[in-house]
Amino acid sequence: MHDDFPARLRECIGDEPVASFARRCGFSEGLIRAYLKDDKRPGMDKLVRMADAAGVTVDWLATGRGPRTRAEAREAAQNQGDSASLDALAGPHARRWAKIIELVESAPNPEEAEALLNEFLARAREKTELAELRQAVRDLTATLQKRA
Repeated sequence: MHDDFPARLRECIGDEPVASFARRCGFSEGLIRAYLKDDKRPGMDKLVRMADAAGVTVDWLATGRGPRTRAEAREAAQNQGDSASLDALAGPHARRWAKIIELVESAPNPEEAEALLNEFLARAREKTELAELRQAVRDLTATLQKRA
């Protein structure tokens, strides 16, 4: 995430009390304040909930890139055509993001949508952890070979 995440979050909250924004997101006020102080960074599921509450795109909230609002994203899509706008909005993984968004939006209720996001994030973490473990084994092997 881009370093200005707290500033973008402040912009989303605007004049609304932090406690009120936190309630709309389903979070504690302390958690939002930790994000504002840059003490914590939200995961994808929390980013989605904050972006939904603020009416902004997840990409803009997380990175500061892309259209700020959903209306701007729709306008970009209409102006550029579906495939070009997907690439512009989500970069090299546009089609994957589109499928994920479609899946989440098709959930019958917010709880199931959150469960889908949590499962997606858990799988992503597992892949990352596996890649890190493989790298650690390669590093250890290289170190042992140097000592031999």
